[in-house]
Amino acid sequence: MSKFESSPVTKAFRKSVNDYLPDSSLLIVGASGGPDSMALMYLLHRFELNAIIVHCNYQMRGEDSEKDQRLVEKMSAFWGFECVSVRLEIDSTGNFQEWARERRYEIFSDLKREFDADFVVTAHHQDDQIETILQRILRGSGISAWSGIKPIENRLFRPLLDVSKAEILRFVEQFNVPYRIDNSNEESTYARNFLRHNWFPELQKFFPGWRENILKLSVRGTEFRLMADELLKSVRESDRSLNRSEFLNLPKQVQPPVLYQFLESVKFDIDVSSSVNSISKKLSELQSGRAVHLSEKFQIIRDRDLFTVQKIGREQKSPVEITSDDLSQVKKVYGIQLEIEKFTGEFSPRALSMDLSKIAFPITIRQWEEGDSIRPLGMKGTQLVSDHLTNRKISSARKSEAFLIESFDGNICAVIFPHISSDDQMGTISELVRCSSETKKVLVIRN
Repeated sequence: MSKFESSPVTKAFRKSVNDYLPDSSLLIVGASGGPDSMALMYLLHRFELNAIIVHCNYQMRGEDSEKDQRLVEKMSAFWGFECVSVRLEIDSTGNFQEWARERRYEIFSDLKREFDADFVVTAHHQDDQIETILQRILRGSGISAWSGIKPIENRLFRPLLDVSKAEILRFVEQFNVPYRIDNSNEESTYARNFLRHNWFPELQKFFPGWRENILKLSVRGTEFRLMADELLKSVRESDRSLNRSEFLNLPKQVQPPVLYQFLESVKFDIDVSSSVNSISKKLSELQSGRAVHLSEKFQIIRDRDLFTVQKIGREQKSPVEITSDDLSQVKKVYGIQLEIEKFTGEFSPRALSMDLSKIAFPITIRQWEEGDSIRPLGMKGTQLVSDHLTNRKISSARKSEAFLIESFDGNICAVIFPHISSDDQMGTISELVRCSSETKKVLVIRN
């Protein structure tokens, strides 16, 4: 067996590739020019894997940043890889590392779509895993968060996760793999570097074997997650909803980890690891129609006997004006189908039929607003659209998605629900446009 084949780095890489990577996969590979990513590039080259190398130049370190880029480009060409270098203008506000990470993964994701690649590959290693677990413990995360970084997750592949930094450094020296050191990583400016340079050397003095003990927590965390997943199945109503009564019937100590698993599974990138206990307590006291904020963008709303995750605020859609002549060409607006048909006297619950002669054109299709009112079919007076949606048991989580059809004279002709109501209706028409024995043509709405 050659030195390369017997290297612990090579063995770990081969095992990870065999376990997780399908044959003929196309990979988008992030490379900074440091020893970790250069070792990864060398392994991809030796294993003859199909990869596109991506380097992000933040231009933070002047000529050193340019040298990093040139090294990655030069070795990509030497090892037969296509290389994409991206130069970024720095956002001087906020946390640079957080901003850089978000931009980097946006670029990886965009290139994965552009090249129709199978995975994004990064050079995360065992030391990154230890740092991640320790940070989560110090920030008060629950046991399920201790499972740390996964080797493969959402098409993100980390084949060096079982390899230590020391092993990588020995590997690049042994096989003469060129690399560059980013001196800014030696500064204890950020949390990871503080742990890496201040804590870890001292821990090694006083607690020999502490690294292995931290890594064992990853196993315990994975076991805990699996148990929480089984409980989640018993209370989950849909992808984004929990059955309220079933969830609250769980032991109180169990509710937070189950909630954590649920929020992680909806894949909205919501980090509540340190606040899941307080969120869980708030849910037990939440009134119907009220919400608990998870972040600036997301909330959990109680919708009768459901807890549903939703984005805060609705996506604004521009009103669309349609003339009677347009209806011969325009067949669908925001998923709402419009057609003029002869009136047969028959009605379908999955369609709304309005007397065409009673509609003042042009009509406007728009989202409802506070203060909008309709005179529902069969009623003498008007009713606020918000109240009507509530009365028709349209879920609180989706009420904002309802549309209106407004005639030129300002009357609301119809409310179109975002989903089929409990009585199997797709919407409500106004008494002002109801069909009669004299109706000849109807404007039919289907969703």
